[in-house]
Amino acid sequence: MTIRWLQAVIDIPADRFTLAGDFWRKVSASGFGQVHPEHDEFTHLVRPDGDMHLELQRTNDDHLGVHLDLLVDDIDTTASRATELGARILSNPGHAVLESPGGVVFCLVSFSGESKRATAIELPSAHAVDQICLDVPAEHFQDVVGFWSAFSGWEPNPQVRDEFCSFAQPSLLPLRLLVQRLGPSDPSEGRAHVDISCGEGVEAVAARHADLGATIVESRRYWTVMNDPAGMPYCLTRRQPH
Repeated sequence: MTIRWLQAVIDIPADRFTLAGDFWRKVSASGFGQVHPEHDEFTHLVRPDGDMHLELQRTNDDHLGVHLDLLVDDIDTTASRATELGARILSNPGHAVLESPGGVVFCLVSFSGESKRATAIELPSAHAVDQICLDVPAEHFQDVVGFWSAFSGWEPNPQVRDEFCSFAQPSLLPLRLLVQRLGPSDPSEGRAHVDISCGEGVEAVAARHADLGATIVESRRYWTVMNDPAGMPYCLTRRQPH
């Protein structure tokens, strides 16, 4: 089994979809792609120099968050492998919706030949929407790292800060996968958020996003926590965009 491509899907309630969708279109330097004739709840964010890796989904409830789409050759075989490793299938409406150990939802979607990663966004300084972070309770951290390593075939790559673990992924993929161990005061359920790598340009990118309607929540040494106009958290990090 091979994960061919990764996409981050931002789930937005219908009453905030236009506001948040326009924000993410602008900050990702994208255009809106064609709406699927049978699934108009999805809106593609398309860069002119790369294949899609960011998508918006309009939800019919108050759910606001992010989930990961894995593009694969055989959805059924891949879903079976995931369940062998501890995931459970939530639904299978042409694609497969699963929940990993630790309670993080992800989807399996058919691969359509995606291969070209977009370049970094240049203004106000080089940055890229290029990571999805899985936030999991401490008691599930090792199980989640083990699941994603076994499922993807990617070796774990522990970070200097021991609450994080990334993976040795193929360089052509547009998104890095990071697992973060939550603290005792954090929510008890698994979730995900988008990370935008900015290098030393975090402050400039944060100011640009604030001008477009985002809110600066907290500034730390290595990252700044933001809320988009719909209230969804994401992070600007000092990692160099690749």
